Amino acid sequence: MDFVVCDDDSFFRKNIVKVIDKILISNDTNYKIHEFASYNKDFQKIINKKKPKIYILDIEIKNSISGIDIARKIRKNDWDSIIIIVTSHSELSFQVMKAQIMLLDFISKFDNFEESLKKAIDKALELVDKKKIIKVENKGVSYIVYLKDILYIERDTVDRKCFIHTGYGIVPISKTLNELRDELGNDFYMSHRSCLVNLNNISKIDWKENIIFFDNNTSTNLLARDRKKGLKEYVGN
Repeated sequence: MDFVVCDDDSFFRKNIVKVIDKILISNDTNYKIHEFASYNKDFQKIINKKKPKIYILDIEIKNSISGIDIARKIRKNDWDSIIIIVTSHSELSFQVMKAQIMLLDFISKFDNFEESLKKAIDKALELVDKKKIIKVENKGVSYIVYLKDILYIERDTVDRKCFIHTGYGIVPISKTLNELRDELGNDFYMSHRSCLVNLNNISKIDWKENIIFFDNNTSTNLLARDRKKGLKEYVGN
């Protein structure tokens, strides 16, 4: 789970990080916090990563575009991430609502801030749980993977483990491919006895060379001859 915190006030920024740590550490969930004092190129790179995140943004940021404008940039291509606005200017609530950036919460820094933020983060995590996800346990740590982000799942015949391939990394999982096929449903197809592919993320198929290509130019050659007919019924010729 990635959190992105942007606030030019170091005191409040560290306070936000402290609240996140307190909640997530107790849940044994793997997470990362990206801290920013202003909007910059590194911030834009994080926005561009196709992975849902939880953003906590201040409205007024010195030497930077506002938190509302940052939220607009996020919403250009990302409606899955969760955005929480924090501010010392509660009178700006109407301006935020008018921006139509689909916020989870609008929190005043001077009205029971830590408790309000904790409730908002708890709600954000609850919403994440309700999305189509798969939870992965590995060495005592929980990972959350959105089904729509999965490209394919491969069984390593040497290690005898399954690995979930996404556009942003590879996650090991202890379940078998058959268990995963039953759990994930009709959006996933067994293209090979060692591979489950996400039908929604296939961009093209080279039927002659038996290569399946996905939206981010990743590919797999785990396409068995006896699985071609069934795959063509899903994706066409």
